[in-house]
Amino acid sequence: MHAQETTFNELVQGEKQYQVPLYQRTYSWQRDELRQLWDDVQELVEEYLEGRPPAAHFLGSVVLAPGRITAGGMQRWLVVDGQQRLTTLMLAFTALRDRHRERGAEQKAERIHDLVLVNKYRSGDDHYRLLPTQADRDSFTACVESSPRAGGPGN
Repeated sequence: MHAQETTFNELVQGEKQYQVPLYQRTYSWQRDELRQLWDDVQELVEEYLEGRPPAAHFLGSVVLAPGRITAGGMQRWLVVDGQQRLTTLMLAFTALRDRHRERGAEQKAERIHDLVLVNKYRSGDDHYRLLPTQADRDSFTACVESSPRAGGPGN
């Protein structure tokens, strides 16, 4: 096993996909977990807005196992641990993208969509940077696609 520090930006940079294996639990974070992550993100934003140099900030661990590489060279990773956090951050980026669209900042919205949420030149399931478990997949991809069917019975 090889552990290393990375940033969220480095994690999603490039053409790759994170797949949550079927044996992982479905998305289940509640208010307490969401609040803690949101507080951490707000702290980082406040530091940035105040012009302070970015401090090392631990948002939590993500454990990945290399998966197969597609014929076109896209690397797949299995998310062994951290799928709740990774899913929450991706959903937060869909909300940020949608907010930019509401405000008419289409270029910012497209940048988030293309650089964080999707593999722009891929189709089908390969299009999504994160592919949750089958039970969560339709709801998640609907959020990424800003579809009216986003949501569903679970979290």
